[in-house]
Amino acid sequence: MNKNKLAALLSLLDDPDQEIYRSIEKELAELPISTIPQLEDSWFNSKNEMYQERLESVINKIQFTNVKKDLIKWAASESPNLIDGAILINQSYNPNLLTDPIRKNVQKIKYDVSLELNEHHTALEKIKILNHFFYNIHNYHPLPPNQPTNWDGDIGTVLSQKNGNYIILAIIYAGIAQELNIPVYGINLPGSVLLCYKNEQHPESKRTPSDSILFYINPIDKGTVFGQKELAQIISTKNIENNSKYYLPTSNNSLIKRLVQHEISVYKKLKLNSYIPNFKELFKSL
Repeated sequence: MNKNKLAALLSLLDDPDQEIYRSIEKELAELPISTIPQLEDSWFNSKNEMYQERLESVINKIQFTNVKKDLIKWAASESPNLIDGAILINQSYNPNLLTDPIRKNVQKIKYDVSLELNEHHTALEKIKILNHFFYNIHNYHPLPPNQPTNWDGDIGTVLSQKNGNYIILAIIYAGIAQELNIPVYGINLPGSVLLCYKNEQHPESKRTPSDSILFYINPIDKGTVFGQKELAQIISTKNIENNSKYYLPTSNNSLIKRLVQHEISVYKKLKLNSYIPNFKELFKSL
């Protein structure tokens, strides 16, 4: 969009006619994110409160639309990275999120774990090493589920404070494992986020459901390892159908979708309703 057209649209942003305003807002909201500095300059140069309020809304819409597009691309990629997915969710309501500290925190854990790993370690030994550094050295732990906050799913805050809700901790744990080429994935069990160690040695063409998994991991119990019988007992206590899909690995998209679902629930409880429409849009995008 050229400068003259942008200036013309901005001059109509404080029009009292709601139909004109909605039309202008819709066109401005489709601008690329690269125009935001110009819009911010216009905001600072104005003393009109209505104009500033409406322009701020436009800027927020542009930022959210950009994140949504990135999330759609992320979900469509061949191997969506869990850490990147969680960052995008965080950016959807905090567009000024600094990603360098997030990546540095993740890299530090990965580096510490990688120093201890070697090709001779068994799957259990790899998880034992990961657990040691994640829970004991870096001291990550879950927040009580009955104390929801508006930050306990923010990967940026969680990595700096070293605690968060059970979903984001599972995402960070599995994301680090996957970046270390340790095949840890989520399982789609209602009301819980458990992980599994995928059996990548067994030929996929000859694999039965029980062959797909070596063992399961509880990321909110310091990475405790357990088997299929124990998982069956957990399913039994939930009074849900003992469905075979609850024993199998789920996609990274599904884990990020669970994070968005959790955010919707928490923000409803905290009566932060203005964020919920955007979360619902993200949920549909995955």
